[in-house]
This record gives sequence, structure tokens and C-alpha cells, in this order.
Amino acid sequence: MLYRTPEQLDIITGAFATVFPDLFTRIKLPHASIGGLPIYAIRMRSGSPFLRRSVLITGGLHARELMNPDAIVDLMVDLCIAYQNGMDITYGNRTWTAATIKSLVESLDIWMIPCANPDGRQKVLDGDDLWRKNLRDNPNTSCEGVDVNRNFDIAWGIETGTTSCEPCDWNQTYCGKAAFSEPESKNIRDFCNAHRINVYVDVHSFMELVLYPWGHAPTQVTDASQVFTTLATGTCARLDPPTYREHMRLGDLRKFQTVAQRVVDSVKAVRGRTYRAISTYALYPWAGGATGTSSDYVYSRHIANPSLQKTYAFALETGPDTGNAEESFHPDDPASLSLIKREAKAAILTLIENSTCAIEFIGMRLVTSPDIVEELRSVRDETLSTTEPGLGWIELFERIQGEVLSEILSDETLSKEAASLLKRGGALLESDSARLTERDVARARAFLQLLAKRLPPDVRGDIDEIQARLVSSRGQTGSQIVTALTREAPRRRKPRKGRPAG
Repeated sequence: MLYRTPEQLDIITGAFATVFPDLFTRIKLPHASIGGLPIYAIRMRSGSPFLRRSVLITGGLHARELMNPDAIVDLMVDLCIAYQNGMDITYGNRTWTAATIKSLVESLDIWMIPCANPDGRQKVLDGDDLWRKNLRDNPNTSCEGVDVNRNFDIAWGIETGTTSCEPCDWNQTYCGKAAFSEPESKNIRDFCNAHRINVYVDVHSFMELVLYPWGHAPTQVTDASQVFTTLATGTCARLDPPTYREHMRLGDLRKFQTVAQRVVDSVKAVRGRTYRAISTYALYPWAGGATGTSSDYVYSRHIANPSLQKTYAFALETGPDTGNAEESFHPDDPASLSLIKREAKAAILTLIENSTCAIEFIGMRLVTSPDIVEELRSVRDETLSTTEPGLGWIELFERIQGEVLSEILSDETLSKEAASLLKRGGALLESDSARLTERDVARARAFLQLLAKRLPPDVRGDIDEIQARLVSSRGQTGSQIVTALTREAPRRRKPRKGRPAG
């Protein structure tokens, strides 16, 4: 069989948790499927169990999208082999070095729920090729199933051309009798409640897209009063008013767009396919968007309840439209399937790579100072992200931090110096009078120059940019340095592409 059954997927994840207990932990999620099948999450991580950033990858919410659960499990296997053997991972012309893989596994909790809707998957494998939903028995109808990816509590029950309150909807987009009426969606909600998830990705097919919120309305960044919590949900009517536009912080929108473009670049490096990075609403403007989706819900949680962790949430649409629905959802040609799965794995791995935060890692693991981390996070999220120049500096740091973190992890001297410099940076931000001294600048430049020698040429330009800013900041207080960053952008540089193989 070309595609694995739910049982076979479970056997693989169970075997890895048994054979590599120091690397994998598998848990059974609290809600079995409608048909009583267990649903599992598996975590990959190595090293000390300090407070880590976490990534959650889900697949198979839509039953007929068979290749994605397989791709997620294949990525798990690839990561395990690469980490255990100190090997690179290469998909087509896109490579992640062994050092990068090591830094990801040792700095993140990588959670995977490969098959979130096992009943539906089995139904497709048994011959119902285009089945999309779970196996919910809908009383007083002859129609079975709920579209799990319309059952989340975000604009739930607002009808669109791709969301229906009708159990017999021919598009199979019935949203269920209530938000979280289905065990499969409850599992994702409860998992996010129980774990600190920083980045989420839900993998779907097909259309070759990288999607980000919002799905229920167009996005705007100016009117913070337009927030989904004010909408009347469960109405089984269209969005009211139809001119509604959902607010998003400018910094969040820029982060979504920047990271999504990095995913597009990585996928293109595999074999030249060009995915598009767009909001979910932009995929369905003719239909009025899509409501109750997992990615919108996971991102929206911190807005509905500010005490919750903010999670940047994406959805992937893997594989092309071939003109034939069955072939597009689950190719029957092994060669074509292998190529699409490589792209899916490259996309997921890029999102994992962009989930790291060097400051958090150094602060929590090497300095063990949550106060410093919180201070720096506040500068990033509350100050730098409010201006275009500040966002430029955030993007610069984010595009180099993966490779920088890999080098820091591989060298104890670099680790110690990074920790010391981070402590000094925290002290500057906490003080109204302390200033960046000549010695501070010299130490930081020596550290950066040592890093630059070990990094690819395209990263060195960013390192030079940081060094120049350090020199110009000599004698300033921490608040003066931050203010300058919000006003003076880094020099415009073409964004770096994924590192080619070899």
C-alpha cells in the first residue's frame, strides 16, 4: 500500500518512542476518535529539560489528504537519523547542516500529531476516496461526519462558501453542532492548553500554499476595536457586517509574511516549485473566507485570553492541482508522491527552524535568567515591532539566529561569551544611567567577528550591520539604543534564500 494506515503510523511512532526513549516521548491524547481509535502526539527533543520553545505539527484533519501524515512521520525519521549520526538533511537543493539539526533538537520541543483524524483516514483507505470529515453520526439526518477544520472556536458557525451549518453540505464543510463538538478538535485545544506552543502548523493538500491568519475576514492593522470576540458566532449566517476586517498587530503580520516567504523560498529550492504565501482569507475571497479553522484558532487564543501563550500559526497546502481531485489529494504515482513529500518536509523543517529564539535559548539555558529574557522580549514585541525600522532589525536578527545558535551550541567558549554578553545587555536595559562602554563594544565585536568567520558569506553582511550599529551606539544608554533602532532601519538587503546543498 502506498499510504500507511492509522495503525501503521501509530506503530512507527510507538517504536521510535521505545527504541529512542531519550529522544522521543509519545503520549495518548485525551480524546479518542469518534470510532474509538487512539490519537497520539510524539515529542522529539534532546538535552536538558529546561523551559523550551515548542513547535506543534498536525496532519490529517482532512481525511482525504493522505500524504501529509506520512510526510510528518517521514520527517520525524529523517530528523532522528540526522541527529543520531551527525548528518545533514537534504531535500533536493535545500540543505540543513548537521549543526543546524543539532541546535533544533537541543533547543526546541518538536511535537507532532501526524494523524489527527484516524477514522476519516481509514475510511478513505477503505475506498471512499474523497471523504473529508470525521465519522460523527449526525442525528435526524442520513449524512455522516463533521469537517474537523471548521469546528474550532474562532468565528465558529459563521457561514461562508467554505463553511456550512448543514450536515449534508455537498462540500463536506459542516462545522458541527457546536465549537469543539468533535474529539479531534478538542485534542488540539487541550494540547495547546497543556503545553507552551510557540509555532503551530497544520498540513493540508492541495494548492501549493503557505497560509497564515486570518481566514474569516481580511486583515487590517489600524483598528484594534475590530476583534473577533465582538462577532456574533454560531449564527449560521454570513459575517455581519460584511465590511468587517479583522485586526492584527503590524509586527505579527510582518512576522507571518516574512516567515511564510522563507518557507516559499525553501520549497522552491527543492525542485523549483513556487508556492504562494497568502492569508487564508485570500485563498477564499469569492466565498467569504473560511471560519472555525485550526490555524486561526491557535493564533487567536492569546487575543481571546491574554494570559495564554501567543502562538504563530500556519497552514500548508502541499502539492499541485493536477486537474483530478483524487490524484491531487493523494497521488498514486510513487515518484510524484516522493517529490511532494520532500517539499512538505522542507516547508515544515523551515518553520521549525524559524521557531528558534537565540535570546530565549541563551537566557534560559546558559544564563538561567527569565527576567533578562522577558526584558528583551518586551523590547522586541512592545517597542521594536511598532515601527518599520524596528521591524527591520527584528527581521535581521531572526534570519541569522538559527545559524548563530548552531555555532554557539557547538563551542563552549562561544556559549560562555554569549551568556556574558546577554547578561550585560540585560543590565543596560534595566538601568536608566548605564551606558555602552568602549570595552562593551570591543567585547561584542570580537565575539561577532569570531562568529562571522564560521558563518556563510550571506550571514556575514548581517553581522557587519550589527557591528556598525554597535560602534554608533557607543556611549548611549540602553533606552537610547532601542530608540535609535526604532528610527533607523538596517541597510536594505535582499532577503537570504535557503542555503543550497553542498
